Amino acid sequence: MYRVLGIDPGSKSWDFFGLEDNKIILDTSLPTKELISDPQKAITIIKSVENIDLMVAPSGFGLPLKNVHELTEQDIFFTLLKFEQKDKNKLVGLGEVLRLIKAQNIPGIIVPGVKHLTTVPKYRKINKIDMGTADKICTVVTGIRDQMERYKVSPKDTNFIMVEIGYGFTAVLAIENGQIIDGIGGSNIMGFRACGSLDGELAYLIKTIHKKNIYKGGVAYISGYSDLSLKEITLLAKKDEQTKIALKAYISSVKKAVFGIASSFSSKDKIKEVLLAGRGSNLTYFREKMIRGLNDIAPVRIMKSFSQIAKRAAQGAAFIANGILGGRFESIINNLKIKEATGSILDDIFIPFEKEKLISDLD
Repeated sequence: MYRVLGIDPGSKSWDFFGLEDNKIILDTSLPTKELISDPQKAITIIKSVENIDLMVAPSGFGLPLKNVHELTEQDIFFTLLKFEQKDKNKLVGLGEVLRLIKAQNIPGIIVPGVKHLTTVPKYRKINKIDMGTADKICTVVTGIRDQMERYKVSPKDTNFIMVEIGYGFTAVLAIENGQIIDGIGGSNIMGFRACGSLDGELAYLIKTIHKKNIYKGGVAYISGYSDLSLKEITLLAKKDEQTKIALKAYISSVKKAVFGIASSFSSKDKIKEVLLAGRGSNLTYFREKMIRGLNDIAPVRIMKSFSQIAKRAAQGAAFIANGILGGRFESIINNLKIKEATGSILDDIFIPFEKEKLISDLD
């Protein structure tokens, strides 16, 4: 039996999920703000599980499979894509946690993002970076397990579109024959906080785009109540016209993404269902809107959760760790071709920018 751990570094919370074979040995969550201010809290939670065989560490935009103890500062930058610095030569938040994990010599790996996967055709990767972060792949693994157990099928017989509605971002991924074939990452779809794809002319007028621009402009900002929770926003929509407009804009953005990614399947008949995941999927408002709006593509339902607390991404991360070690989820991981992931998120970018200088500055 393998003792494994999965971590989901979410915008609202970091979730931790541990397994020993099929027995849950850790299922907890901590507010992201707490971990940003004190990254050592993540290590305390991780170390509460003794004798870990393998952990899928928080991976951000991901890398082709890599042990945490082999990470360089350049690797950490590529998982984060953030220039902001806490102090000289140090990236904040997730980067600090990765450095602590490395220093503690905890057996962990970084897993790929969607762009690294060989199952996604090269032509779909052109001029794209965010096709789905590593945690989205983890959520997909949970969805594959869900379909396998629900319909009594093998990994190769799982087919669905995943819509993950997070606190900050929403992502849509296409899974055919148990493999990810396309993805639209959270920076390309309107989210509860994220603005989604920036209009080119608007980007020109903004002049200097910072990471903070990506995290703003979504539903909460359109409504004018950026500090409210997802649930509070949906309740406010019953009486506030601007909030109604914000949510209509969001639902429209998600529908366009789902209908668009449906064209990536070899046949529309391959799409067995649309699986909803993420914090927002638990709210009746979003669930009902998605069921009505996406039913023309395929039946819509909530992805099964295998824990009481940790989100599906943390669960899937633990399943990946188990599968990589040769455990009960090995068939899922082998079929996904996670081990064959390759390349860089900066590959196949044809929009001119100082790529070489960026890389040399990181060395």
